[in-house]
Amino acid sequence: MRIKSEQDILKLEVRRAIIEEIKGSENQARKHEAYKRYLCYKDKTKDFVVEQLLRQFDQSTVEEMQYCVANVSFVRKIIDKLARVYNNGVKREIVMDEPATENLHQLEKELDFNTYIRQANKFLKLQKNLAFYVKPCPVSQANGAERYTIKLDALNPYLYDVVEDYYDRTSPMAYILSDFDYAPTLYTTKDPAYAGRAGSEIKGVNPQTNRRDDIIADDPDDAKTKAFIWWTNQYHFTTDETGEIISGEEILNPIGELPFQNFALDQDGQFWARGGQDLIDGSILLNSVMTHNQHVAVTQGYGQFYMRGKNLPRNIKVGPSKAILMEYQEGEPVPELGFATASPQIDALRGLVESYIALLLTTNNLSTSSVSSSLNGQAAAPSGIAMVIDKAESMEDVNDQRQIFIDNEPAIWRKINKWLAVYGDAMVDGLRGLSLPENFEDGFVIHFNEAPIILSEAEKLANLKARKELGLDTMIDLVMKDNPSFSYEQAEEKLKQILEEKIKMAMDSEEESPAQEAKPEDKAEDESEGENEDDQSGSNADEDSLDA
Repeated sequence: MRIKSEQDILKLEVRRAIIEEIKGSENQARKHEAYKRYLCYKDKTKDFVVEQLLRQFDQSTVEEMQYCVANVSFVRKIIDKLARVYNNGVKREIVMDEPATENLHQLEKELDFNTYIRQANKFLKLQKNLAFYVKPCPVSQANGAERYTIKLDALNPYLYDVVEDYYDRTSPMAYILSDFDYAPTLYTTKDPAYAGRAGSEIKGVNPQTNRRDDIIADDPDDAKTKAFIWWTNQYHFTTDETGEIISGEEILNPIGELPFQNFALDQDGQFWARGGQDLIDGSILLNSVMTHNQHVAVTQGYGQFYMRGKNLPRNIKVGPSKAILMEYQEGEPVPELGFATASPQIDALRGLVESYIALLLTTNNLSTSSVSSSLNGQAAAPSGIAMVIDKAESMEDVNDQRQIFIDNEPAIWRKINKWLAVYGDAMVDGLRGLSLPENFEDGFVIHFNEAPIILSEAEKLANLKARKELGLDTMIDLVMKDNPSFSYEQAEEKLKQILEEKIKMAMDSEEESPAQEAKPEDKAEDESEGENEDDQSGSNADEDSLDA
């Protein structure tokens, strides 16, 4: 059944059919996959590594390996490298409208917009689908009055369901928000694919949660509410799990449009985009191989004591200060003891991990120059050309992502502006009175800052000096290049301080120079006075000799 009109959402039987599909195994599998990606990004790969091991070994073997299960966050490292649209900063303005631009900058600060949009960039690269939620929230004031603020949230796909537009399956007609009840197949399953080589039911320790919302802040896995929050362009209401509306009589959407902005990569004619599984599967596989390596290194690293012979002692303690007495009769085999040792190919296994990481990076347009599993510190620093090439390899993907955010940001700001208009004076102090013009989208422009080239301080100063000598930059230009965050006025003030300090130093130097020049003259006068005294003493001596 496909829904053609928003009005169909008001029918109880339609809502019940939608909730039934939301609870269905197909949709739950989609949410489970999205939640799996989220957990891997949040450094919780361990459960899925154990699940992978259970496909190879029986329960007892995997339980023995629990001490060395690897949990290295490859997913977070790679996603953070790929999601770099806002890393170098961004400047937004509404062309030819300075008051509106000032309000825009104030809203950025009050809503902490750049933090949430950067998070959206990471989750979009991770999930391929994202709903950016712009919602009003009540806030209690100290005087007991209720005010409203605007909260921004980048929703992962396991937190919402969508009814597609009948005529455009890539566009949403309705959003339904509900909590996802995560029940990992790892802990209890009879699926042969998860049952290990023994083919028996897998049972483990379930997470210690009571599966209900408590009074205090609780574990995210513990949330299990039965409410469904519905949004369309025209309607907004809350229902229970039977589809009955429980939020009161008012069901109209106050802003007249969805408070969600849909982000998607590679939809291919359908709403839920596919792809990106290589990173998740690769991360789990790499941690599984590293777990194998660790377990092999430990179990085969110890020598296994053995004895061969007849009538050997049963209770033996082995050690450098222990002696073992072994008796045998003529014709019996000579007793033998020793330690059996293995030679596991740990280096080869580690090389397998490195080569897989290299493939994972290159297929995601990232450099492999820093791939290493050792701490020898002998890797040569990359040259400037190599760094430029490495950077260029991933910029194409970043530019594609930028266009997606350039296309979607104006709609987000339009939703913010509509909520500001709806609540008006009821907004909190920081947002009250702020608004954007109705047609601000026509002049809305985003400038993304480019990543600076990495230079040493000596290279940077030499570059600035060369540009000054060639006449390519003024002194203010050089100050702004040295301080990229400065405005023109700040650069002028900085240059004024530099010049005043230089003038002062020059004047102080001139005042000190006469005194310094006087010192040789004083020395010459002292020498001449000394010579006069010698001449006088000499003449007196002559007079004395004549008298004699």
